Amino acid sequence: MTEFVSLLKSLTVPGTNETYASRIKRLKGGVGNTPLDYIDTISGNKIFAKIEHFNPFSYSVKDRTATYMLTGPLERGEINPLDDKVWIESSSGNLGIAYGKIGVYLGLKTLIVMPSVVGETTYMRVLNSTTDCEITPGGYCPRGERDGAIKRAVDIWMRDPEKYELRDQYSNEDNIRAHEETTGPEFWRQTEGKITTLVLTSGTGGTIIGAARYFKNQNPRIEIVAVQQQKGHHIQGVRNFEESMKPIIFKDNEDLIDDWIKINDKEAFKATAYLWRKGYYEGTASGLNYAAARRLARTKKGRFIATLFPDSYMNSYKIIENFLTLDEIKDINDG
Repeated sequence: MTEFVSLLKSLTVPGTNETYASRIKRLKGGVGNTPLDYIDTISGNKIFAKIEHFNPFSYSVKDRTATYMLTGPLERGEINPLDDKVWIESSSGNLGIAYGKIGVYLGLKTLIVMPSVVGETTYMRVLNSTTDCEITPGGYCPRGERDGAIKRAVDIWMRDPEKYELRDQYSNEDNIRAHEETTGPEFWRQTEGKITTLVLTSGTGGTIIGAARYFKNQNPRIEIVAVQQQKGHHIQGVRNFEESMKPIIFKDNEDLIDDWIKINDKEAFKATAYLWRKGYYEGTASGLNYAAARRLARTKKGRFIATLFPDSYMNSYKIIENFLTLDEIKDINDG
């Protein structure tokens, strides 16, 4: 490993005068440390949210995940950055954008495999971010279209493991580390340790599991509430575990979850539109978390509730437009 650390300190990223070690340090310094904003008080319970669209690459929480997944194996000496590998990953949106842009920043080739159900706006954003991108054929996986991209990425990797490096965000420990080492400590510092309840939805499980690991070490009484959306939902980047694969990250750490709360599309979309009216231009996954935090606040007492707004409005405007009427949006005054 010492040999690889020296290599990172001496080799320069292609097309730059900067060493890999220096660039990785600068990358990690520029991702995370997002603001925590007071959003509302419901039934005497304060709700705060971390605003992740301040991250520089995908304007989402996925910058944290992509940073750790790409730099982790380089820093540990598992992969030589000069190996002509194609770093492959499946994604329905923001992770693909972050992965592609950070890959370019580190001089790495990337291939993002997307599900057939991805929207055109998201597809174009990913396509413009990565070295290469492909859409999974419809019906590729019998479990459903959302799992098709995962299966397709694995199949490409297995076809030529010498050429491809599969990181697999759904099982990668670096995904958890990203949030155990950054998101969790930031929440703790910004709330001065007053947080009583964390409410988060799950895609891979990395954010909620990583933050939960950190919180439980600080104070085992902190309540971790996972948000589950309806079957057939239209919110990108999150999963309903009844209709799609439960990621290994989540399955292996589910004991950290204290409770669940279910939110449907309409609740999430109305909450998203309400946030826009308040000046928070977040995506539908943010609305999902916010709707869950409000619902929880109405049933609890004496809580300091924290959630996270993981995405910006960029991939969500057309979704809101398609599922809420203009009158519904105008009438939203209380989330």
